[in-house]
Amino acid sequence: MEKVGLAVGLLLIVLFTQATPERVERQIEHALRQALPARHVDVELDGAPGLPTLRGKFRKMTITVEGLSFRGGQLMEMLPVQFATKAEKEGRVGEIFVSLHDADYEGLRIATLNAHARTVRFDLKASLRLHRLVLVAASTGTMTGFIPLEALQRYLAAKAASEGVDDLQVTLGNGDAEVQGRWRVTVGDTVIGRLPFSATVQLFPANDNEVHWRLTQVRVAQILPLPADWLQERLKRFNPLMKFDLAPLQLTLHTVQVTPQGVSLAANFSLAPAKD
Repeated sequence: MEKVGLAVGLLLIVLFTQATPERVERQIEHALRQALPARHVDVELDGAPGLPTLRGKFRKMTITVEGLSFRGGQLMEMLPVQFATKAEKEGRVGEIFVSLHDADYEGLRIATLNAHARTVRFDLKASLRLHRLVLVAASTGTMTGFIPLEALQRYLAAKAASEGVDDLQVTLGNGDAEVQGRWRVTVGDTVIGRLPFSATVQLFPANDNEVHWRLTQVRVAQILPLPADWLQERLKRFNPLMKFDLAPLQLTLHTVQVTPQGVSLAANFSLAPAKD
């Protein structure tokens, strides 16, 4: 009987010493490094060893990713994550922080993108069986991002060229932006002139996940006899300037702040898993 008790005790010691947040942390980090085309991935998991880890109960998880390139709707597809409406055995993380650095989103370089969510529930049994995180639910989270001036300049210049604008230049102020360029005037496929212009614009959130601009002032060089609102109407074609698709996350962009250094974004998001 003593031997049985000793064996059980040794087994419990092995289970409790091996069931550590650090071990789970390494497994998550390995899965993310295999799944994400990024320069660097780091995971930190805060929790108690032993029974809490075996039950999948953790206080906090922090995921940092550098140099990730992705397009709309692709980010969640790349992650080793699945969604379920109920759990065989539920695990929980009190808080999750995700931080992307130097990310490329459809040609737009985002210096930082930070997301935070509380009380994230997942299916512990299914996650172990499938070697991926099976999410069940998460509370509404917050997201912030920063786009530096030079990144915005490159992104808008490339977009402008496809819309018939050459030599686009962007200067940011406090709350607005100055845009200058030369609009190509064509007849059929023939360019008959380039109309220099400058405009003052304001950036604002629209349709939950888009950034638009609103023209407050336009100055057109009087070279060609064009109606006064000609440029106004054509500049509206740039909207949306940006559209963020992170499905199945539902994004509600509520703040776009312009400073001379760049553009700051703030949003709320919620998880919208597919139905079984």
